[in-house]
Amino acid sequence: MADESTFFQSRGIAVTNARFIVGAQTFAMHGITSVQGVETPASYGWPALLTLVGLIIMALSLFGGEIGVGVFGVLLFAAGIWLFTRQKPKFAVVLRTAGGEVTAYESRNRDHIAEIIRALNEAIISHG
Repeated sequence: MADESTFFQSRGIAVTNARFIVGAQTFAMHGITSVQGVETPASYGWPALLTLVGLIIMALSLFGGEIGVGVFGVLLFAAGIWLFTRQKPKFAVVLRTAGGEVTAYESRNRDHIAEIIRALNEAIISHG
């Protein structure tokens, strides 16, 4: 299209006044009624379980005198703590259309999502 203006293009994502392209999926801008950024908190289930199991194994090894088992407990505990420190929330671009809501794109990079949402809002506004 000759009259198509690009508002954002990066990492397989493009936002123009006519389309929002995410990988192999294309959304028509005229069908999008609103855009929202959604944050999903990090999940701490597995790190908590590893940490707890590591603590239990370490405690049991103190009473049983098994050094090898205690070392295994320390490794599980350390792995759980390491995973705790690495957890990050997930951010998503959610589109609302006449047909409902769709999560169009997810990333752990808040700034990247914010750029996409800004571009989508500009594209919507450009329709007047």
